[in-house]
Amino acid sequence: RPNFGVAISDTVLLNPSTTVDLRLGYARGTENNRPWSDGFDPVTLGFPSSYLRLTQSLAFPQIGVSEIEALANSPYIFDPGDTWSLQPNVSMQRGKHLIKTGADLRLSRGNYFRNLTPSGAFSFGVAQTGGPRADTPAASSGFGLASMLVGFGSGSMPSNTGVSIQNVYYGLYLQDDFRVTPRLTLNLGLRWEYETPRTERYNRTTRGFAYGVASPLRAPGVELRGGLLYAGVGGAPRGLTDPDRNNFGPRVGFAYTLTKKIVLRGGYALAYIPVVGSVEPVGYSNVTPWVSSTDGGITVRDRLSNPFPNGLLPPIGNSQGLLTLVGQDISFVEPASRAPRFHTWQFDFQRELPGQALVEVGYIGTRGIGLIAPTERLNQTPTAVFSQGAALTQTVPNPLFGVLTSGALSGSAIQRQRLLAPYPHFTSVIRLNPAYGNSVYHSMQVRLEKRLAHGVAALVSYTISKNITDLATSQDASNRRADRAVGDFDVPQRLTIAGAWDLPFGRGRQWMKNASRAADLLLGGWQLSTFSTFQAGFALGFGVQGGTYPVGVSIRPNVVGDPAAGVSGGHSERLGRYFNTDAFTRPADFTLGNAAARVHTVRSPGMNNVNLTLSKTFAIVEKAKLEFRASWFNALNHPVFSGPSTTVGNANFGRISSQANISRQTEFALKVIF
Repeated sequence: RPNFGVAISDTVLLNPSTTVDLRLGYARGTENNRPWSDGFDPVTLGFPSSYLRLTQSLAFPQIGVSEIEALANSPYIFDPGDTWSLQPNVSMQRGKHLIKTGADLRLSRGNYFRNLTPSGAFSFGVAQTGGPRADTPAASSGFGLASMLVGFGSGSMPSNTGVSIQNVYYGLYLQDDFRVTPRLTLNLGLRWEYETPRTERYNRTTRGFAYGVASPLRAPGVELRGGLLYAGVGGAPRGLTDPDRNNFGPRVGFAYTLTKKIVLRGGYALAYIPVVGSVEPVGYSNVTPWVSSTDGGITVRDRLSNPFPNGLLPPIGNSQGLLTLVGQDISFVEPASRAPRFHTWQFDFQRELPGQALVEVGYIGTRGIGLIAPTERLNQTPTAVFSQGAALTQTVPNPLFGVLTSGALSGSAIQRQRLLAPYPHFTSVIRLNPAYGNSVYHSMQVRLEKRLAHGVAALVSYTISKNITDLATSQDASNRRADRAVGDFDVPQRLTIAGAWDLPFGRGRQWMKNASRAADLLLGGWQLSTFSTFQAGFALGFGVQGGTYPVGVSIRPNVVGDPAAGVSGGHSERLGRYFNTDAFTRPADFTLGNAAARVHTVRSPGMNNVNLTLSKTFAIVEKAKLEFRASWFNALNHPVFSGPSTTVGNANFGRISSQANISRQTEFALKVIF
């Protein structure tokens, strides 16, 4: 990742109370990544020679087999980009007011080419070889490796186009630090931000989805609606999204000195989170699916030995309008999405203590609105028809036969549920970066700080908190309320201890003040320091293996008992059964589970880590010193285990099989300072 940057700044003092600062910057960075197996010939694996013409970079294909370590997973990336920035700022002292105002202007341009699987990606699960019925296999009745040997699985080959992207950022701010009285200071500010919609130089990007618009495609007995919309077509704007110019962020804060040793502080701020990303050149970049079956797995069509006998789908651009990629997977970004907002408020109490120490107790809260959530699946089988059960997977005559000429929807027979989908002429419809996520965070934070005195300095911080969010992969895309749960980064308690102690031995210290030179060299002048972390684990999410469920859902298990019942002892005593596995069951076929996105009573093992360092500086000559340091990482050799398997139906369900941290490590270092 070669990077280059240059900045020029000039500060001018207009008068004793007014300063102007001007900064101009330029930065260029390039991400250039070749696959680890760059140059590998897939023909040596048994693919036909025609396969070489389909790849955008010769490499080992990505292979995933259920319950077996994946092979290859290295992308082909070439992303050069440039950013220009201009930041004029003015600072003025006017009586009790310190006023600051300025701007932050940035022009960003990037030329991006990415192919995450340049030689294709293939996966093999248990369903392809499950039974006794091929259309409704029993849970865990198949074997992923057998599916690969048969050559029956799923996969795709992308053929991507590079894009040239530009966007401009404008930021203006006004800040007033107002010293109302000697005891009270107010901080008042307002910031306005506007980031122009990303544009592609040649309009090679989608711009939303025509939800209710009738499709030009016609099929008997099926109402077809929806299709991709494109930037710059039919009077549409060039930007990926609509302009969002009302992003005003107020900031209010105060500091009040209650007594000489007690200070109260508080504040509120509204911030907007920039959405960093690319455009969506769907149609210009195509993903050709591996069509291994067109009748729900009853018969195998194209095997792994020749997964794309008809070649790849050609790039068609926006020429087909709403007919773009019919019969295939499509994705888009909703143009009406607003910039994510983040509200933050806090109040704290600070008290000076004897011995050069202070204690601070505070409350911090945040509220996120319109946050970027995982992708939204718009073509899920409607929940209203789940009650049809196995009839959903029955094959029926396909009204799209002959209308669609390629892909999984082009066969003469099709599963009934495919025709009941909101957009039956697409295999999947994905909304990328949906800005509808929410979060709320509350915490109490305690900090004890002791400045260096009598050879001791320390900083102890403790946080007790809770984070609730709906930023999770939905089980049911039509019921996002069910996704509300503790966040995957929720840590109920966290304690950190950082400190340094000048050991009281040797010349000039409490003991051995008159030690000989040899004794002082050996025992005197040492410092012991530590940085230790203790925290609770993260809440775990659960999934399901096996079973038959409608298209588009991401099944969670049913919780039928207390996950903590009958489980006791430390982590090392529960490796084979970390939680009560009987508390979770696989939902019946064609039904949804009742588990939350994350179960707060089942958490991964927490952290218990102590690091120690013993150091001393030796004077060699007047202008040269030798610093010796001995460090012990994870000094107490406490293992931190990885999380357990949380997939119901997996043979390792509830088991911990690996360690997340490293065992004790010792490091010795010498440094000459001159």
